[in-house]
Amino acid sequence: LIRPMLSLVTCALAWSPLLGRSASGPTLAAVATAPTPAMFSVCPARSAFPARRGSVVVASESVVVGEDYKLALSLIALGALILFVPALPGGFLALLGAFLIAQTLRIRFVFDDEALEVKTKEFDELFSGDASLVKTGDNFAVGGDNRWKYDAFVNWEFFPSEALPILVYFKETQTPAEKWDVGPGKWANSDDALARGAAKGQVHFFPCIASAATLKEQFVSRGCAKL
Repeated sequence: LIRPMLSLVTCALAWSPLLGRSASGPTLAAVATAPTPAMFSVCPARSAFPARRGSVVVASESVVVGEDYKLALSLIALGALILFVPALPGGFLALLGAFLIAQTLRIRFVFDDEALEVKTKEFDELFSGDASLVKTGDNFAVGGDNRWKYDAFVNWEFFPSEALPILVYFKETQTPAEKWDVGPGKWANSDDALARGAAKGQVHFFPCIASAATLKEQFVSRGCAKL
């Protein structure tokens, strides 16, 4: 169980939009096919129920997804349990968990009227409940803003499952097509993947450091396509 979990989380960090270049400071990190293996309380302003537009439910206000510390704390707990037997895996898990705690504190996923955007808190406002959110900078892997319009989505999923969401994955066509094969995209857009029903696009995935239930609710209510 530990080895697959490490592989999933480590891979996610390598290609995650969370490691983008901060607008105010240091550099931080942005699977596949569908469905194979690149944050926070809902804060509606006027109504708890989205408005319907045709057959697609469209929410009318921006939603900042609430943070979820379960993944980071689980890794820290696992690291503590096996810290001395052996020390290397335990230490790695503990450090990874601590890193994800920091990312959970600063990264926010914002669903506005037209797009999903990854934003961040300033470092001096990490523990502020009403801190302003700023852009994360260019995407680490393929460049461009960490912001994707809902009509560009071709798939989204939780891995290994919605009941145990370690990674969040989505695929979009907004990124220029010549970059779709960067990193895991070469497998996500391969002839074999397309033959199994995948749609072409740029893959993104990240550790599930936000409320999976709210993320799913927003993907559905904003009309994001899913295979």
